[in-house]
Amino acid sequence: MTSKRDRLSYTQYSSLIISTMIGVVVVRLPKLAAVSAEEGAVYSTLASGVLTIAIAVAIAILGKRFHSQTIMEYSTLILGKVLGKLFSALVTFYFIIVASVILRDFSDALKGLLLKMTPLEIIMISMLLTAVYMVTNGINSVAKVTELFLPIIILSLALVIVLSGSNFKFVNLRPTLIPNIRLIIKGIPELVMPFQGYEIIFLVIPFLNDQKKVIPYTIIGTGIPTILYTVLVVMTIGVFGLQTTQNLNYPTLSLAEGITFPGAFAERFDIFIAVLWILAAFTTIGNSFYMSSLTTVRLFGLRHYKPFVFILAPIVYILAILPQNLIEIRRLSSITSYIGLGVSIIIVGMLFLAWISGKRERENA
Repeated sequence: MTSKRDRLSYTQYSSLIISTMIGVVVVRLPKLAAVSAEEGAVYSTLASGVLTIAIAVAIAILGKRFHSQTIMEYSTLILGKVLGKLFSALVTFYFIIVASVILRDFSDALKGLLLKMTPLEIIMISMLLTAVYMVTNGINSVAKVTELFLPIIILSLALVIVLSGSNFKFVNLRPTLIPNIRLIIKGIPELVMPFQGYEIIFLVIPFLNDQKKVIPYTIIGTGIPTILYTVLVVMTIGVFGLQTTQNLNYPTLSLAEGITFPGAFAERFDIFIAVLWILAAFTTIGNSFYMSSLTTVRLFGLRHYKPFVFILAPIVYILAILPQNLIEIRRLSSITSYIGLGVSIIIVGMLFLAWISGKRERENA
C-alpha cells in the first residue's frame, strides 16, 4: 500500500496534525469563541480541544489496530461492504469540501487584509497550484514542508500571546471565569470547527515507520493546538474585553497591532504575523488537498493518486468559488463542521464495534 520512501517519523506525524489544525481560522478564532459561547468562551474552547483530543485518540487506536490500512479500507471490514463504501464516499466528500472551504476562506481573508486590488480568482488559483505541486510529490514532500514551516508558525503565535501580556487586563477576563455549562455546551458545535484537521490521522498512520508510540504523539499533535487556542482566547479577551472581541473581524491580528517595541522597532508587527499566517494557511490547504486526493483514489480502489490530483483541482476550485458572499461561506463552514463531527462520531462507534468484534474472536479462540 505504501512504498518504502513514503514513510513518516513521529515528529512528521505530529507536525502534519498540528499544521492541519492551525490554519486559516486562527486569525478569527477569539471572535468565533466570543460570539458562539459568549461568557463561556474560554471553557468552551478548552472543552472543544479536549473533545478533539479524545476523538483523535479513538481514531489513532483504530488506525493502529488496522495498521497497514487507511480508513477507506478498514471501514469496509468493520461496517460491511455496502455501509463501508457509503461511509468512504462521505469521508471523500467531506475532505473535498474541507479543501474548498479553506481555500475560499483563506483567499477572502488575504484579499481583505493584504491584496485588496488582486482578483479573488488569482489568489485562489495561485494557492491551489502551489498545493498541487506539493501534493504531487507525495506524503514525504507534504510532511517536510509542514515540518519546516511549523516551528515558525508556532513561534509567531506564541510571540503574539507573550508580547500582548503588557496590554492584558484581568478585569476584562473576569466575566468569562465563572463556568456556565449552558454557554460552554452551546459554543462547542461552532468551536469544534477550528480544531478540524486531526482527521488527517485517518490516512497517515499506515505511513509511519513505527506505530508503537502513535497514541502519545497523537495527543501531542492535538494537544499543542488546544493549548495555543485556549491561551489565545484568554489573552484576546483579557486585552480587548468580551464585547470588543465579538466585534473584531480578525482579533489575532488586532492583538498583534497592539504590540509595541521601544524606539519604534517593528512598528507593524501585525504584518509580520499576517505573512506567517499565510504559511499556516498554505500548510492547511496543502494537507487538506492531499487528503481529498488520497481518499478519492482509495474510494475507487486505485493505487496511483497523482492523475487524480489534476482532476480534483478544478473541482475544488469550482466548489470554492460558488459561495457568493461571506454569509454563504460561513454557512458552508458550519455545515462542513457538523459533517466532520458526524464522521468523527461514526469513527468512535466503529472503534467500539471493532473492540466488540475482537473480544468475541478472542473468546471463541
